[in-house]
Amino acid sequence: MSENAPAPLSGKKTVLGVSGGIASYKSIDLARLLALDGAEVQTVLTESAASFVQPLPFEVLTGQTPIRRMFPLEGGKSTGDMPHISLTEDADLIIIAPATANIIGKFAQGVGDDFLSTLLLSAKPPALVAPAMNPRMWASPALQENVSSLRERGHVVMEPGVGRMARAEEGLGRGRMPEPGDILLAARKILLPDPDLSGMKLVVTAGPTREKWDAVRYLSNRSSGKMGFALAGEAAKRGADAVLVSGPAALADPPGVRVVRVESAAQMYEAVKNEWADAHALVMAAAVADYRPVDPSARKHKKGDATLAVELERTTDILAELSIEKGDRILVGFAAETDEVTERAKEKRERKGLDFIVANRVSGDEDAMGADASRAWIIDSNATEALPVLEKGILAGRILDRLAKMWQNIIT
Repeated sequence: MSENAPAPLSGKKTVLGVSGGIASYKSIDLARLLALDGAEVQTVLTESAASFVQPLPFEVLTGQTPIRRMFPLEGGKSTGDMPHISLTEDADLIIIAPATANIIGKFAQGVGDDFLSTLLLSAKPPALVAPAMNPRMWASPALQENVSSLRERGHVVMEPGVGRMARAEEGLGRGRMPEPGDILLAARKILLPDPDLSGMKLVVTAGPTREKWDAVRYLSNRSSGKMGFALAGEAAKRGADAVLVSGPAALADPPGVRVVRVESAAQMYEAVKNEWADAHALVMAAAVADYRPVDPSARKHKKGDATLAVELERTTDILAELSIEKGDRILVGFAAETDEVTERAKEKRERKGLDFIVANRVSGDEDAMGADASRAWIIDSNATEALPVLEKGILAGRILDRLAKMWQNIIT
């Protein structure tokens, strides 16, 4: 998505039903993400949910007062409105997050004893259900029958996440509410069935590599991985089957992205080669080490007075190797340069047979490494597009705009 493009869910009306559970606090972030994505969000809180979260954060984030009662009151009297019917007529999607075992049971069995459950009686499929409960409850036959019933009716019931539960003694288990970013992606897939990268398997690399010298030391660089993580996350939002191969980076996995963590250049090469076998495109944003120590030691080198020399050897040039069997697949590289930025990037693009290359300056005031925003040049065989300083999420969108046009030409 470019800087001036409309938000993906602009014009979409969503109802966010929040039932009572410790995971209710995550729904505040989900409301924020939906609103930032352009959706109109009407929150519905059960009385149990209101024991865990207050209405005010939802109202501030969405601009809509959450609904808690079956019939709205004015001056202590009912207005006579029936929003549990009108909401389902107008809504493009109903999302239940968290969905407790109780609300799932009501939804499946047609019980309507509060506003949310009554609203669900007239919900048009697909509603999006994000479960959150104790792992033993999730595994129970009765709950699974209810889930199967909802799925058979055309509703989308997400798999709960695996992680540590609210009660420490319960340890790890499957029952955590899916992360808000994953729920947003699921909502996008329902509301935007034909995003521009749909059907593409895209491999993105990110971060530095570490080349071992001895038991405690290694050669590396300043790459933070922010650009590659932004690219993979944005690609998933646009429908791609996104795989991120990352060197050491202190960043959380992007929602909807399969992440393969590696350390060395050799490990990155093997991981990328494996994913490239059935991929449609590769964006090589990682800062892969060009050299590694010839004879790394399993022991720590002791400090001495003598000058120390370390013999280095070349690592595999991943892009050059993969371009040999490129075919009609899309290859994109990055060039991090301190001077003659565009000239060196053009030479690199031609030498490695890339469809286009993204050039950054990594010195002075425009140093892109580790920054949240950077200036870039997108260079193909025809022209050089100079971009202003952009946040890396927006820059990722501009790069993917170019990739999407190429992909549409391939599949049409």
